[in-house]
Amino acid sequence: MKKEIEEKLIQRRDKLIDSDELAAIAVLESEVGFGFLEYCRENGFRMINPPHLTRATGACENFDTIFRTDVQEVPAYMSQTGQLYLEGFLHKFPKTCCMGPSFRKEERVDSRHAIEFSLLEIEVTHCDLSGLRGHAQGIINKMISNLRKCNPELDLLGVDGAWLDSLEPPYNVMTYKQAVDCLKLSWGSDLSSEQEQELVKQNSFKPLFVTHYPQEIKFFNMRENRTDPSVVNSMDMLMPYAGESLGAAEREEDYQRLIKRLENSDMLKLMTKAIAKEGMQNKSYEELKQEGMKRFDWYVDIVRKHPVQHAGFGMGGNRLFQSLLAAKDIRVAGSYVVNKDNLM
Repeated sequence: MKKEIEEKLIQRRDKLIDSDELAAIAVLESEVGFGFLEYCRENGFRMINPPHLTRATGACENFDTIFRTDVQEVPAYMSQTGQLYLEGFLHKFPKTCCMGPSFRKEERVDSRHAIEFSLLEIEVTHCDLSGLRGHAQGIINKMISNLRKCNPELDLLGVDGAWLDSLEPPYNVMTYKQAVDCLKLSWGSDLSSEQEQELVKQNSFKPLFVTHYPQEIKFFNMRENRTDPSVVNSMDMLMPYAGESLGAAEREEDYQRLIKRLENSDMLKLMTKAIAKEGMQNKSYEELKQEGMKRFDWYVDIVRKHPVQHAGFGMGGNRLFQSLLAAKDIRVAGSYVVNKDNLM
């Protein structure tokens, strides 16, 4: 993307609403979204509309980043993912998907984070990491194909067709162990955005899949590797400019393992603090923990009744769009980009 246009598009949207550049962003963003929907439709996915207000099961790993917004005096939270709700239908449909907003309580306004962003998610039965890579690459291929129909908008923004060529799959794959060895990091380190970009740079500045992260730094329902229990069958996709743009995993279908993982998860520990603020300050830690466990009852009960092997991912729409635009700042990548300085 042209530097001067990127600098312009970082501004508040109310200052840009009548600009040709923002109109071009809207056209391209639309084609990226349609690329996801068209792929899902053509490949037999069932669209599910998950709730955007939940008791807890719409949270990602870090419960500290979730917004609380009570519903008629009932404590509720703004959803960050529809994952568990998509999984809830897999005993009826072999493939489910959704496309909607994700809300994160980000304190900083920077080039990487937004408070609200588009999240594209799928869940698939009888699927492993290899199968997920196939779906992810198929979706991106469809998005790039759609963007190629928008030459006036690409030209206006300065997005080179050769750049889109370079993003075409297939993508290379490396394990988390190979990644930390390459970066000379210790086992268990979470990769920073700078370290992600270093891996992309070493991969000829092309997208890269990183697999099999340590169990302790990932979501509670990621499937424990049966050969090496220190890792889960998980996968991130690192994109040029944007870094991690997709989080994927096989899901744990063993009910007893799932319960144990949830009980010992960092997410549950963080949840107890949030639940205490719901008017339960006088409860013991164990009582708060049990209350947290109850909020996942509907999900773990489905796993108990329908233990089907499955896998899925969430694809950050704005980060992916940022990479397709060859933009350094996520605030460029959307018709309306939301952070605490950009509310309208």
